[in-house]
Amino acid sequence: MRKKQNNTNTSAAQITKAYAIILILITLLMSGSIITVVGYRLVTNKREEAQSLMRILKQSLVGDQPDWVRWRGETTFDTSNTFVKVKVDPPTRTQAVFYSPRTKGFLNENYHAWPLFKDVQYRSKQGVYYHIIDYDHASEGPNKKPEIKYEIWLSLNNMVHIFKTILETISLITIFSFLIGLWFISKLARRLNQPLVDLTKATHEINKAENITYHESLPISGNPQEVHELSIEFNRLLSSLNQQILREHQFVSDASHELRTPLAGVRGHISLIRRHGQAHPDIVPTSLDYIDSESLRMQHLIESLLQLSRMDHAELTLEYFNLSDLLAKICARYQQQIPQQLCLKILPTTIVYANCDSVEQIITALLDNAHKYSPTAATITLEVTTDPNDIAVKVFDEGNGISDQDKPHIFDRFYRADQSRSQKITGSGLGLAIAARLVDLNHGKIAVQDNVPHGSCFVVILKKTKP
Repeated sequence: MRKKQNNTNTSAAQITKAYAIILILITLLMSGSIITVVGYRLVTNKREEAQSLMRILKQSLVGDQPDWVRWRGETTFDTSNTFVKVKVDPPTRTQAVFYSPRTKGFLNENYHAWPLFKDVQYRSKQGVYYHIIDYDHASEGPNKKPEIKYEIWLSLNNMVHIFKTILETISLITIFSFLIGLWFISKLARRLNQPLVDLTKATHEINKAENITYHESLPISGNPQEVHELSIEFNRLLSSLNQQILREHQFVSDASHELRTPLAGVRGHISLIRRHGQAHPDIVPTSLDYIDSESLRMQHLIESLLQLSRMDHAELTLEYFNLSDLLAKICARYQQQIPQQLCLKILPTTIVYANCDSVEQIITALLDNAHKYSPTAATITLEVTTDPNDIAVKVFDEGNGISDQDKPHIFDRFYRADQSRSQKITGSGLGLAIAARLVDLNHGKIAVQDNVPHGSCFVVILKKTKP
């Protein structure tokens, strides 16, 4: 019962219902108009025919007596079902009544007439007749004329038969057209509504799915255009929600994975102090230093993860500033913190459209990475090149380089190219991931290349003007 009720509330059912109502109204209006016009023309023709017969009848009088042969000869109409009664009332003679052939039987007093409209009568077993009356009034003087009353009954049975045939034909055509139209619009409505049904079904299946991969998408229909665009927008929204969920899952997974090792070490040293701290007090300072360094590492790790999480929803304020001045300030400050030689190759003035603070964080992260993976005696080069639309900032190091299989993953969270060597290098493994996200927020691009003959080159592409 509920399913049936739901089916009546679908778009297809409502479109079909609306079309049926409109079609019925149009059909009734057209049928009524046709019947009215045809009926009016038929009645008008009969009225003109009756008036013509009345005029010829008056002209056929011979000595106050109608000449039926002359009357039938001069008329162009079929008078077989026409009945005439003429009553002559002369001033000096007895009243005389004249009947056309078969009129007396037609006017038999046993027949009863029921008026339908003005001048239209229905007679039992006779049918419908048009009744017209006219007079010739008496005149005084030397040429006295009698008062004459003319009555004509003109059969409308033939007209009624035609009218009935037209009405039946229109009714049959109307019913047939209505059924065909109703079937067609119902089929068309279901066809137009089917993409929405498929969309709803796919959404229901995703909601009820037990194992969700968060890569699901809804079917995109080609027609109609509105449903096509709606499907695309739904998929964009679904993709955005899926990415958000995956990022949250990734955050929890990364945090739990990266915190597990230092927490295990901290708990191990706490257990060591509890068991042997009193007997061997010399181990206490060492364990406390380890606990302090690992807690500081966890603090930095959590701050980095939170920063990445916030950047998923962040928007930066971009503006024009001199990149050359910023890079010179960064290099002057950073040179004091590293043993490697820092070489700066920039133009005196390089205007870029970006966020100044985030660009400083990006360059600092790349310099940190170059410093960690380069020998102490190596040189780190910071170079700026330009083209008509973009500015490229390049950071060269002279480390071991990055293999081709590692390059696609180098900006992933916690990814390190050389695992055995990376374990000896401090860091959370989030620096390049944060830098890549900041570059994206500045509407730029970041990539890694080989630095011939050895080492790596990180390239950051920024816009000269507002995109």
